Amino acid sequence: MLPILFLAAIVAYLCSALYPSVILNWLLSIITVLIVISVFRFAKRFVQVLGTLMLAIGLSLLVTYGAAWHSYILGFGRMMNVLSLFALIPLIAIPIELGRYAVRVQAIIQKRVKHSGLLYTITSFLSFVSSSFMNLAALPMMYHTMRPSVDLYPIGQKERFLSRSITHGYSMPTLWTPVTPIVGIVVEMTGVKWSHILPIVIPFSLLGVAVDCLMAHWNAKRRQKQLGQTAMSEVSAARESAVELQVQQLNKEKASHPIQILLAILIFNGLISMLESTAHIGFLLIVTLLVIPYAFVWSLLLSKGRGFIRAAKKKLPEHLLHMKDQFFIFLSAGFMISAIQGTGAGHVINETLGMVKNVIGAELFILLIPLIPFGLAFLGLQPAVALALTAESMNPQALGVSVELTAIAMLTGAAAAFLMGPYNATAAMMASLTKSSAYKVSNWNAPFTLTFLLMSMVLLIILKIAG
Repeated sequence: MLPILFLAAIVAYLCSALYPSVILNWLLSIITVLIVISVFRFAKRFVQVLGTLMLAIGLSLLVTYGAAWHSYILGFGRMMNVLSLFALIPLIAIPIELGRYAVRVQAIIQKRVKHSGLLYTITSFLSFVSSSFMNLAALPMMYHTMRPSVDLYPIGQKERFLSRSITHGYSMPTLWTPVTPIVGIVVEMTGVKWSHILPIVIPFSLLGVAVDCLMAHWNAKRRQKQLGQTAMSEVSAARESAVELQVQQLNKEKASHPIQILLAILIFNGLISMLESTAHIGFLLIVTLLVIPYAFVWSLLLSKGRGFIRAAKKKLPEHLLHMKDQFFIFLSAGFMISAIQGTGAGHVINETLGMVKNVIGAELFILLIPLIPFGLAFLGLQPAVALALTAESMNPQALGVSVELTAIAMLTGAAAAFLMGPYNATAAMMASLTKSSAYKVSNWNAPFTLTFLLMSMVLLIILKIAG
């Protein structure tokens, strides 16, 4: 029942976005109200409390400002653009699974990588590439691809090694990749052009990966000195034996070359950039509409068209059912945001932020922006929700800050939240994969997260001076 309701809401949103009408808006709002009511008893207790608090704040604002009766219903459905992308984006992982790319990656690594420092670099870079296309689905794929290889290297805490390399690489593309909802939220709510910030955020995300890998190489050299030459030789012999088995497996399976993924990413991002410039629809809607046809065409090129349809039929209902907490929290947050915008409470928030900026100065205020979504992540807010609330409460023009600078500040804060927030899906999934707690995963990421935040502040200072 719930997956059908979720799918109905997605269809209603897409229809209302492409063909705006009062009837479709009412239909979408009624379906989302039914979802909030239906999902409440199935949601986790923490999600129930947080969502109820947001609903209560929204209702209080509507009552206080004397809003019309229809505002209480039409206020729902605002975050369906984000939820639709969350629901459909995992389908883009299907051609990657059908192409058996992971098998060939594993074979290449075991054959050519000689020490753990290089293994960390490759794992982090592959996570970066996978995340820029698959989003959350990149985490389990990378873990299961790299886990057998890690056993062949002299690494003390293997799960920590994997968790760090995967999550650090995974979090960096959240600064720019269109498959991450936070990018769409920032683009649509600040009014910035996605193509205008790409020349800054893509090189900065690659710099983040490079700094992380340098830190890992330093640690790897320390381990090699402590381990000694004899143990290193034993590990090398074990790795050679594993390579022979991996080559035999590769010969049995038809695995596509990983370079195809890079080409697919470039084409996908190129299409989105072109459509953003030519189509008169929102950024999130462009990505959402492009996901399924693009994944299907990719599968056709692999001669796996029927395989894609079968996998999509199985994957989509299962994924929608797992999204029940997200639907409740995002729709509740959307209602609160609609109440803030519809009652004029957003002006009060902007005036307050403007006063803070005048007191502490524009330079220091900009440096504090990344800390807002980062701090909210520790209060239990998912980074996309935290970013939506932050973006809605912050009007760059009213605050006298450029939209590009504001967007970059928000995105760097969200990336830090993905790295270290103990309550978000990144930490939860990695904790499940490594059989650890989400708090431990958060602590493992602390050194790099703090380094990344410092780098972000330096970048913002440079951009402010240059602007």
